[in-house]
Amino acid sequence: MRLFHPSIKILFLLAFLFPVSFPIAQPSQVTLYPGITLRQHELAQSVMHEFFAKHWSKAETLCREMRGLELADTLLPMSLMLGFATRAWRILNDEFETPQESETLHRELGPLRAECLRVLHQRHFAGSTRPTRMFLEAGINGLHATLLIRSKPFSALSIGLKSYRTLDSIRAIAPRIKDVYLGLGLFQCSLANEPGIISFALRLFNGLHVSYDSGLVYLRTCADSALYTRQSAKEYLVQFLSPIKPHEVAEKQAVFKALQTEYPDNPFYVFQEIDEAMAFHRADVFSGGKYRWVLPRISGFDTCNYSLWRDANLVRWQCAAIDSAMTRELRPAAFEQKQSYSFYPVFLNAARLRYVLDTKKYSPREYKTTVRIYNIQKDRAYSVLRKSGINPMLREYFLWHIEDGLP
Repeated sequence: MRLFHPSIKILFLLAFLFPVSFPIAQPSQVTLYPGITLRQHELAQSVMHEFFAKHWSKAETLCREMRGLELADTLLPMSLMLGFATRAWRILNDEFETPQESETLHRELGPLRAECLRVLHQRHFAGSTRPTRMFLEAGINGLHATLLIRSKPFSALSIGLKSYRTLDSIRAIAPRIKDVYLGLGLFQCSLANEPGIISFALRLFNGLHVSYDSGLVYLRTCADSALYTRQSAKEYLVQFLSPIKPHEVAEKQAVFKALQTEYPDNPFYVFQEIDEAMAFHRADVFSGGKYRWVLPRISGFDTCNYSLWRDANLVRWQCAAIDSAMTRELRPAAFEQKQSYSFYPVFLNAARLRYVLDTKKYSPREYKTTVRIYNIQKDRAYSVLRKSGINPMLREYFLWHIEDGLP
């Protein structure tokens, strides 16, 4: 089984530092990075907690407050890095409602990156802050590389590899900055999973050793110990942990539960767990256990903006695939043609048919007919996905999802 589509491997390779939600820690528990004040840290936690709750406006308001503090006290530009990262994440994951909103997010990226790099290269920061400055610069450049992968792949790879070198050097000079393990883990997992890229990287780095297991160790270290990328590491563990190996399946389930506990009203983390089961553990879904677990939660989902409404609607589609007799108020709304997730109901139809084929006894004629219908649904899911307006990186992920999840 092929774990990742090649383009997704490139994405993981380049998306080195994805700042995400910060578990709220008491001041006595925090060892701040050089040059970051406690108030900056607290604001960053609040910014990113709201961001991964998908409360975009609240996160942006807090980010502006943080920038005001940095300007007043001549602090490192953490807010600019977070502002760039959150916009990049929304673009890559289609977290916007209209093309105009997407255009605004794209337009704001350039000035944020330029100002962040300009501030980082000023000389008035103390020498002791150098590891943190390196960390911020590697993060914003790694994300910039990710956004370039489609239009300028060679430039993207060059920038991404330079970011890797920077992260590795930070690990040596400032071992307490555990956030670097996110980028290192992504790099190791991505290269180890693609022999063609491995050969290129080994030549480029003169014998660099890459290991999938080492990459997972790095991501676990980040998820456990980092200040600023714990949740991001958890999201990538969901992507890289095997959906087949029992111990990794169990670990992934623990990650799902941790995300759902931290964000109990966010439907995305419920959608994510059921989606994994739809592709690789259909018996867990269609036996009814997950349906009974999620159904009472639907009415309590946060749907205050389009992203959250869409995620809740995706959960409704998942439930409808399990039980078509849902009450009217819980039934999903149809996606418009060529919307990002317009393919998903078709994927669910194919997943349901795959489960029926795997569990029900048929006469030869009935089996042949059901297989034909299943293949039609699977091919249609491919077709609708390819024609949808979904971000190309996200499209590659779901193409892999269909290919490996629907044999």
